Amino acid sequence: MIGLLHRRPWIVTLISIAAVVGAWAGATYGGLVSDLLLPTPDELWDGAADLVVNGYKGYSLGAHIGLSLLRVGLGFGLGTILGTLLGLAMGMSEVLDALAAPFIEFLRPLPQLAYLVLLIIWFGIGETPKIVLLFLAALPVSAIAARDGVRNVSGERVRAAQSLGANRAQIFLHVVLPSALGEIFIGARLSIGIVYATLIAAEMIAGASGIGWLILDAGRFLRSDYVIAGVLLIAAMGIALDRGLLLLQRRIVHWAGK
Repeated sequence: MIGLLHRRPWIVTLISIAAVVGAWAGATYGGLVSDLLLPTPDELWDGAADLVVNGYKGYSLGAHIGLSLLRVGLGFGLGTILGTLLGLAMGMSEVLDALAAPFIEFLRPLPQLAYLVLLIIWFGIGETPKIVLLFLAALPVSAIAARDGVRNVSGERVRAAQSLGANRAQIFLHVVLPSALGEIFIGARLSIGIVYATLIAAEMIAGASGIGWLILDAGRFLRSDYVIAGVLLIAAMGIALDRGLLLLQRRIVHWAGK
């Protein structure tokens, strides 16, 4: 039996999921937990179906999802692109690294929601403060990953390219950048997780649409079925975004580890 589980670990996954669902059903159907606090499986199904069919507060469920993904895409995309370019430049230039590193290191550990209120004061209530917040969440992570990727390039590869007559631009394009792509994608995967978590919190604090706002607003009316359906949806979306980046990494950096 143990050998079978080692060969097929997905069985363990199914068993663990079944155990959690069984405990949930037993606690709710058995009356151990009020359905006001935790809906039964069929109540959760009905609530999720109602969200799909009727939407929530003037928006369809697809519209809430689309708005959240649009915010993530803009903030993550801009922050990752500019952060990666900055990090590559920092890795190639010690002077630029000395100029930019203090600001990057200041932003990186700073909780993003700490300056959300300031962004609202500057840009008002709307989409702009959310996008700027997500941009600032993505930029330092991407910059540090790209900088470290450049610094970790093998010196032997650089010297080999130089011995073949490659100039600085050719070394960067054909040696440094390909070697750093692995760490750049690792930084992107870390960044998307931070950006995604920040988005949900930002929507809860300063939003009127999106999945994060839906959960908060439904909680005010004790609609635990909507809340749990939204939480499960957020988890599924987050996993999908991470797996998408992982597949892209395997396709682009297909030589990694070989």
